[in-house]
Amino acid sequence: MLKQIDALYKYLMIMLLVIYLINSIYFQEVTITFTAIMLVVLLEIIKHRHHIKQLTYSQLSIIGIVLLAGIAGIIYLLVTIQIFLEPINLPEKIESALFFVCIVLGIYILWYFIGKLFGRVLEKQ
Repeated sequence: MLKQIDALYKYLMIMLLVIYLINSIYFQEVTITFTAIMLVVLLEIIKHRHHIKQLTYSQLSIIGIVLLAGIAGIIYLLVTIQIFLEPINLPEKIESALFFVCIVLGIYILWYFIGKLFGRVLEKQ
């Protein structure tokens, strides 16, 4: 089963992206969004399971703490931006675009940092 997931990984990710985009454009259901995000996270864990098995528990906990702190930082950044944008009364589309840019930038920085951290840990072993 895991070998089939590895073989079809790219197609599964594309399918989840299409589901997410259709949901965000037409349905705007939060449960579908969270389900798609959780499935993507699960696919990433399955894809990197061989590397994860090489890590110790302390290394895994450090990576988990960095992930949680990064997610909390992104949420904090979005709330702060919303507080400062409220008195300006920008159009809703511009606010949504700013939020999207902040989310994408935050996730990219977090992904880059985790990749560097994960790479260093694997190189040391």
